[in-house]
Amino acid sequence: MTALFVDVTREIMDREGADQVSIRKVAKSAGYNSATMYLYFKDVDELITMASLSYLVDYCRALAGAQKNWHSARETYIYAWEIFCRHAFLYPHVFYRIFFFPHSTPLEQTIERYYEVFPHQLDNIDGAVYRMLRGGTLESRDFRVLSPLVEEKTVGEQSAALISSMAVGYFRKLLSEKCELGDLVDNEAQTQRQVEAVSFLLDRAGDS
Repeated sequence: MTALFVDVTREIMDREGADQVSIRKVAKSAGYNSATMYLYFKDVDELITMASLSYLVDYCRALAGAQKNWHSARETYIYAWEIFCRHAFLYPHVFYRIFFFPHSTPLEQTIERYYEVFPHQLDNIDGAVYRMLRGGTLESRDFRVLSPLVEEKTVGEQSAALISSMAVGYFRKLLSEKCELGDLVDNEAQTQRQVEAVSFLLDRAGDS
């Protein structure tokens, strides 16, 4: 039932946008009443957030395909950002809503529930990348991918926290630009700006 409602919500989002989603509309489209919906979702924000996570499917597949080619913690961190950006800039409003919107239910709880319903979406992903995908806020997810660099003492723990904060802050700026300017912003150029930024942060951490 949860999967059905998420799928119907995704269809409405694709067709009309997230702002047009309501409990009543989803219930009617799925052939149920609103009271039934509230047995599965706290409110419309939780419903939209669950459906928004379905936009991460192609991102997860790309990670699964690329992860075996990464030979160091540094490569994993940089290329994970690169793949994330390429997908985020395709759906900037959705990604902004997932990671920078004030949710009524903590994001980590919603993500945990989502992957209980759709566990196959994490197939063939392991290690730090798997732990990252099960995380909540973007900063906490980022730190999980950085953790192997801390463990190998390439980056100090305090430096890692600062890198995560700055990397996420810069990404938010780039994503906001994409949301505001749309096709006037080149997706690949934005992606490379983020990759250059995180590479710079790692280099400076290594110098300290």
